[in-house]
Amino acid sequence: MEPWVDDLADDLQSVSFTSAGTTVNRSTSSGSRSSSSAAALTPATSFSSAKLPPSLRSSLSLSDLRFRLRLGAGDIGSVFLAEFKSATAVELPLLAAKVMDKKELASRSKEGRAKTEREILETLDHPFLPTLYAAIDSSKWLCLLTEFCPGGDLHVLRQKQPYKRFHESAVRSIRKVDEIREVGPPAGHLSGS
Repeated sequence: MEPWVDDLADDLQSVSFTSAGTTVNRSTSSGSRSSSSAAALTPATSFSSAKLPPSLRSSLSLSDLRFRLRLGAGDIGSVFLAEFKSATAVELPLLAAKVMDKKELASRSKEGRAKTEREILETLDHPFLPTLYAAIDSSKWLCLLTEFCPGGDLHVLRQKQPYKRFHESAVRSIRKVDEIREVGPPAGHLSGS
């Protein structure tokens, strides 16, 4: 394990971690596996950063989060299951917190990649991308808070598909189901009896 990962764990341990008794196995895009303990991993009602209390929105820091377990690690950071310590005015969901060490990014010339990822998530609102709720930019860490999507790494699932891609009809079907959930069924498709 890289030394900076140990530093990250030490730093984040000092912030706030909790765990319970269920074992969760995850695989990362590099194919490695990790096991951790956590309570049931189900997302709460989704929210946008606009629903956050104004005081939390303007001064959000890593100390506002409780990190429940490490979901995996990639080339430029580690992803943790996180939640807000304070559920002040709204019920806040579980989050995926991608935490990147700025010093490590600089030493490996990966700042551009982290910046691009952040810009893509800030700019695009697409059903196949997780929603970016906030970015915490401290002197040592960059943390992207996105919606938590249970079920593991989509990249790993895609790699297991024939020709390493999802079949177009499956993607269309999933997209249509999401559309129906968002706006309801098309007119004339429900009978009155």
